[in-house]
Amino acid sequence: MLKKFRKKKKLIAGLTLSTFLLGSAGVYAAQDGPFGSNLVGKQADGSVQTPVNQLITPAGKQIEFGGNPISVAVNPNGKTAVTIVGRSDYGGKGINVVDLATGKLTTQNFSLGLSHMWGLAYSKDGSQLYATGSSGTTGKVVVMSINPDGTPVIQKSISLPKATVGGNINPLDITVTPQGKLLVALNRDNSLGVIDPQTGALTKVAVENAPTSVLVDGNTAYVTNQGGRIAKAGDTTVDSSGTKVVVDPKTGATTTGTVSVVDLATNTVTKTIEVGVQPERMTQSGQYIFVTNTNSDTVSVIDTKTNNVVQTIDIKPYPNAQKGSAPNAVKVVDNKLMVSLGRDNAIAVYDWQGPDKTPELQGLLPTAWFPVDIAVDSANKNLVVANADGIGSRGDARDLTIQGITVHGHSSYAQEGSLSLIPFPTAEDLVKGTKQVYADNNWYGLKDLNAKPRENKKPVAMPERVGEPSTIKHVFYIIKENRTYDQVLGDLGKGNGEPALTQFPQQVTPNLHKLASTFPLLDNVYTSGIQSASGHQWVMQGTNTDYEDKETDTANVKSYPGGAGDAMAYAPTGHLWDQAAKYNKSVENFGEDTTGFTGPEPYGNWIDWWKDYQILSGGQQGSLHVPVGDYSATYDIPSLGPITYKPFPTFDTNIPDQYRFEIFKQQFEKHVKNNDLPALNTMWVMDDHTAGNSTNNPTPQAMVADNDLAVGKIVDLISHSPYWKDSAIFVTEDDAQNGLDHVDGHREPAYVISPWVKKGITDSHYWTVINMVRSIEQILGLPAMNQNDAAAEPMSELFTDKPDFTPYNFVPNQIPLDTLNGQPGSNTAALANTTNVTPEAQDLSKKWTEWSNKHKDEFSGKHASPDAVNANMLNHSVWYATKGFDKPYPGEKKALTPDEVQQQPESSAPSPADN
Repeated sequence: MLKKFRKKKKLIAGLTLSTFLLGSAGVYAAQDGPFGSNLVGKQADGSVQTPVNQLITPAGKQIEFGGNPISVAVNPNGKTAVTIVGRSDYGGKGINVVDLATGKLTTQNFSLGLSHMWGLAYSKDGSQLYATGSSGTTGKVVVMSINPDGTPVIQKSISLPKATVGGNINPLDITVTPQGKLLVALNRDNSLGVIDPQTGALTKVAVENAPTSVLVDGNTAYVTNQGGRIAKAGDTTVDSSGTKVVVDPKTGATTTGTVSVVDLATNTVTKTIEVGVQPERMTQSGQYIFVTNTNSDTVSVIDTKTNNVVQTIDIKPYPNAQKGSAPNAVKVVDNKLMVSLGRDNAIAVYDWQGPDKTPELQGLLPTAWFPVDIAVDSANKNLVVANADGIGSRGDARDLTIQGITVHGHSSYAQEGSLSLIPFPTAEDLVKGTKQVYADNNWYGLKDLNAKPRENKKPVAMPERVGEPSTIKHVFYIIKENRTYDQVLGDLGKGNGEPALTQFPQQVTPNLHKLASTFPLLDNVYTSGIQSASGHQWVMQGTNTDYEDKETDTANVKSYPGGAGDAMAYAPTGHLWDQAAKYNKSVENFGEDTTGFTGPEPYGNWIDWWKDYQILSGGQQGSLHVPVGDYSATYDIPSLGPITYKPFPTFDTNIPDQYRFEIFKQQFEKHVKNNDLPALNTMWVMDDHTAGNSTNNPTPQAMVADNDLAVGKIVDLISHSPYWKDSAIFVTEDDAQNGLDHVDGHREPAYVISPWVKKGITDSHYWTVINMVRSIEQILGLPAMNQNDAAAEPMSELFTDKPDFTPYNFVPNQIPLDTLNGQPGSNTAALANTTNVTPEAQDLSKKWTEWSNKHKDEFSGKHASPDAVNANMLNHSVWYATKGFDKPYPGEKKALTPDEVQQQPESSAPSPADN
């Protein structure tokens, strides 16, 4: 058998890894790619297309349920497994119990009364179950007894104190000592909690930064510190939820990881072990502990006899793989390491024969989307894998009936997670599984996609290989906020749109409609993130860290980097501008990933900034309330400092996008005059986010129209300049969370604009923001940053080598941009779309105005923050304002008050700002 297995192993190395992956480097542009015109969701063959350039074809038996499972544990009696979802408003409520013999759910959505959840652990005899999470801003440990059939019964809930730095203490993984004490990683407090489950008494042991997981070995505990070591003098640091973490001086990404060794007899740290970057879950086999390092793509092996790292295992799912696998959990079965690769949707199986021998990769097993935890079912010889993102946003669709026609709207928040029950693999399973993982990740085409450039190639718009010359020398990358395709382009009259879900039609967005008709109409493009904290990472990094993905799935208790604001969310492979700088391409940034906008004068309100815009544009005389340059954008990513144009405002719907356009115009005209336009220009124009119905802010329609006009003017400005002849403009949303779409909640209105693209076509090829990142890299000659963009196709089919240099003329706004909420006339503007203006509709509009006003400072002003307000509440507010206060929100029977919407599960989690 061993001989046969070795032959199979050679087959993987020789056939799968070499012949298929490392085949000849042909012309990739001629291929159609693996995803064709797939729509996100389930395919005819049973696979699932994700919005991150991957297919899902998981091995074994799949158990699907609402929500994002974060942890899984098998009862010591071997009969059941239990998993916990990350938050109570993403489609699930709490705990699911699975019968391991039948693979069926016996308990679903067992509520723990928590808004966000994380850790699970059984007592040694399986009679007790413990879970960690939070209720609002209070960290909790829930104590449960277990019935004979495996179902839990809540006994009590232990409340935890606030973190030392303030706010939620953020309890993560939990384990149980041989004496029955509970050990909890108190992530925001940088401590290990030792809890008596009987009395609730808590002892805290200071460890290092952002502890995440705990393993107990007798009287010793091992704690992974995902935020790494405590900073020393001379270190470059960036804040992560109140803690200064050590970072790379350029990218701002964390660079250290440690494991604290705790003596449980004295509750003291006896040693700190340096491991890889952002260590997470661990397992033990004999005297060795295996630690997964998500940002290093390694596993550290610790010898418990010496508490030293005796081996570091490089996790490379294919030869010479770039970083990006994100190993995040590990188990040992029959001397084989089973390592979950979160970003690769796979379990990597290694043959481990001790620390003195380099382990060999035996093969891969496909999982569902984003595996995060592994348990072992020894009785049935299965791996039990928790897949946090499961099959994606495929939960219950919201039905809407208009004029007798029913349509189905999907939200990015309707998450469906899963458990995979995967049999312990045979050699044949590993050969089959490896091939499947390669196909699902588009790894078979890697050599073609990343072939070395050839000499003496004639410039073309989209080079066949990175490093070959392009006719395009300047790229503009514009990031907008939160709209689905159907919300904006559903009424276009061509392409795959659903007019019933359109909230910002042509009258509101004439430029976006004209751009979609003039340049390629892209009706099958997806944002990869759910909300801004994950969305901006995908848009600018072509990936998302394991840390931030889990933060998104658990309600961002620790932080909310809605663009930036937490070093732990930054990938070690850097941002797009880091890659440009690395390869000597000039960059200028307007607003993207900036964190504030500060200056000496009073900040003012929307009307003040609106008047400043009118003065800057020449439409009005007078003095600016804030002279240009007095206010400056702030940042926490070091590499942003030299390239950011500081007078350009960061996120704040209190500042019109017309003002942002005028600031950009001033700088752009200087570049035209000086002939020094950078190669890469990134920009964040965000007022399509809207400020709900808040008084003295523009209506949602006016804000989206403002954003539409700004985009139109930007394209007009560039297209009438000398730089039009060698420029391309890519426009994307950061996410599509604030609306519904009949295909998928991640589908977005996206644009590729240039003289070098095919005009007037409809392109239904499957694309994501990762393809946009790859296209920008391809044009500018930048090698891929990580595994995701290395496997992504450039959007070659959109481009032509027969340019049309006709400039674009923007369309003036069709509605007044200064139409404000709450003006005299009892919300006339908000009621404009209401067919039957009854007293009830008038009263409802006033209640939604009152709700919006309560959150006005989170929408707009100096302390505004992306997504600080619950998305479900804002979506209802904007729906009624755009569709009418007599139009039920999709899936509901009547128009609801804020109090009624607040009772919905989707509104239960507090905003990140409250955590």
